[in-house]
Amino acid sequence: MSLREIKEYLAKSGEHAKKNFSQNFLFNDDTLHRIVNLVPENKGFYVEIGGGLGSLTAIAVERKLFPLTVADLDDGMLGVLRKRFSSVAEVVSLDGTKIDFSAFYKDRKGFVFGNLPYQVSSPILMNTCFESSYLDGAIYLLQKEVAEKFVAQPGSRDFGPVAALIKLVGKAEYIFTLPPQEFYPAPKVYSSVLKIEFNEHAFSRTDLVKFADFVRVLFSNRRKTLSNVFKINNLDMKILEKFNGLAGKRAEELDWDTIIRMAGEFKGVTWEK
Repeated sequence: MSLREIKEYLAKSGEHAKKNFSQNFLFNDDTLHRIVNLVPENKGFYVEIGGGLGSLTAIAVERKLFPLTVADLDDGMLGVLRKRFSSVAEVVSLDGTKIDFSAFYKDRKGFVFGNLPYQVSSPILMNTCFESSYLDGAIYLLQKEVAEKFVAQPGSRDFGPVAALIKLVGKAEYIFTLPPQEFYPAPKVYSSVLKIEFNEHAFSRTDLVKFADFVRVLFSNRRKTLSNVFKINNLDMKILEKFNGLAGKRAEELDWDTIIRMAGEFKGVTWEK
């Protein structure tokens, strides 16, 4: 979809890019095709989060990535999407932070993709991971700095709760960077495409929420030692005592095996795939 076409769709519908939905429409056709071409064929179902004006949707339809559900929360964008795609896709009002992917699952795992609203990319990623037992993977377009944090590894300063949750259920790969000039209106930041592949695992959504709650607390005071983190959050110091020599370290210094074992002590779940 070209910049001219985006402006025409907005003009015809009486709509405009809304800041509260973080709407920045990607209009470089080469980049749009490059993103959708990362989505594999022959999955059980496809869900697009944040359909907008349908730039990615049109290419997904062209590639026959069916059955396809396109989700958005903006009534104006939903109207545009329904006019363009209601004959070939289900267009629905759904919150990407709360989607229940089991509703689409019929014995074959699906795939999710989308240009995510920047201010809710973290909760959307977390919900996607919580629902990962129904998904093979995801392709998301999001803010560059956020994508870099999501692919960070244990022991690095960028590693945090979302990166830990992704690592527990799969692996994330930073694919490529997009400049602001490829969007209308142009955001003030660079964007990136992130690819996630999910492993086979037996974790329930409840288990994964427990793990996310733990790592959120663990990394809640990055500049403080684990001893202080435990005290601030009224955590059981006896658990920390089981891990000799860690009281004076910070969460970002922990290796993956230690994080997993510590999470098990708190939540009573064995975090082995």
